[in-house]
Amino acid sequence: MRLYETVNKQTHSGSRLGRIALIATVVFFSLASLTRSEVPSHLLDGMSFVGKNGEVGKELAEYEDEEIIFATGNFTSVSCEPYNFSSSPYHARVVGEKIYFEVVTKSPTHGQISWTGVVDGDEADVKFVWTKERWYWDIRREYWFKGKLKE
Repeated sequence: MRLYETVNKQTHSGSRLGRIALIATVVFFSLASLTRSEVPSHLLDGMSFVGKNGEVGKELAEYEDEEIIFATGNFTSVSCEPYNFSSSPYHARVVGEKIYFEVVTKSPTHGQISWTGVVDGDEADVKFVWTKERWYWDIRREYWFKGKLKE
């Protein structure tokens, strides 16, 4: 009987350790993804780019001037500010000599814009998608921005 009790206790404590390890792993990866989504990267802080933006597949209008600003871990689109799109934390990573970034800006009245871009030297090449959900139809438009580092 004692041998059975010893084996049973070892099996029980082993499964308890396995559960604790599993829970610790899940918590670790949850916190890692939470940290990535909430902590800005600051790699582009202090940089501003000026240039043109336009809707994909349409002719460029004269008023399509844009400035994008990176400061204190946040991204700002100057042309989107009148539509209440707030500055938002951006995430950036270095690959080779380029810096890739992504950010989502939101407006309480005009939906959201998902931005992805690359900074190569003093040039920025950005794609962004504006979406707005409505009860009668949704809006989804694709845009681009090409700009030079503001001096």
